[in-house]
Amino acid sequence: MAMLRTMLYFILLPITTISLSILGIIAWRHWKELRLLDPDSIQQERERQKREELLLQRFTRLKTEKLGPLKTLVQRGIMEIKRAYHAVYLKLVKFEKFYKQAKAPFAMLAPSVRERIKLLLDDARSLMRDLKWADAERRFLEVLNIDKHNTAAYKGLGVIYLKQKLYPQARETFSFLIKTRKADETCYAALAEIALSEENVVEVENMRRKAIESSPRLAHRHAELAEFYLSQNQPSRAWPFAKRASELEAKSAKYLELSLETAILVGDRNEAKRRYDKLRLLSDDHPKLQALKDKIERSMPA
Repeated sequence: MAMLRTMLYFILLPITTISLSILGIIAWRHWKELRLLDPDSIQQERERQKREELLLQRFTRLKTEKLGPLKTLVQRGIMEIKRAYHAVYLKLVKFEKFYKQAKAPFAMLAPSVRERIKLLLDDARSLMRDLKWADAERRFLEVLNIDKHNTAAYKGLGVIYLKQKLYPQARETFSFLIKTRKADETCYAALAEIALSEENVVEVENMRRKAIESSPRLAHRHAELAEFYLSQNQPSRAWPFAKRASELEAKSAKYLELSLETAILVGDRNEAKRRYDKLRLLSDDHPKLQALKDKIERSMPA
């Protein structure tokens, strides 16, 4: 029995020692939590938290007092920037509107004014057809008093001066349109006629060519240059323009006859014969057709 007790003692002693050691380690690790269980420790912790809360409130109050004016200043600065941006935006909108109106001055006019201009232009053209040059001129000048950039009015005045053989005034008007880059084939053709009246053949050729460059699909401009070369005894230079005129208006007996006459002058019997056969289908002028046939046979016998 004593021996059994001794054995139990030696078995329980290490177990007890190990258990106490483990409890000691656990107590050491959680000492702070166990310490808070002490009433004195709890009171100290409350006082510490209260001090920290007071310090936080004081810091917040100081931050508000110090940073408040700066925050207000920043907010005012942001508002001023927004206000300035809005003002610049409005100026840009106004400038864009002004630019669009400057590009199209005619669009700035009220509908009633535009209608007035249209009526004056129509009236002026009607007077021109009746050869009432002075009345037509007054109408065009009225238009320019309303819209000083009106291209149609300038062209109309130029044509009136040209028809009355007032060449200096006509030249000045059409040259002005060229300088302002508002010229078209009509302006160049008019200047060619003025140059023709002055017997300036170089200028005539130059202006006729510019008229074609401005409107390359107008048959009568090609025909005018072909007729000019024929008047200068240059049928070979006239031929491509006479041919082009007849191609652009294939049903025109006038241009087909011009190309036929030119083909005869350049000595191209095949072209002349082919164009004569086409002309017979378009023209009822039998005496003229017979004269052209005789000319072909006489000038270019088979």
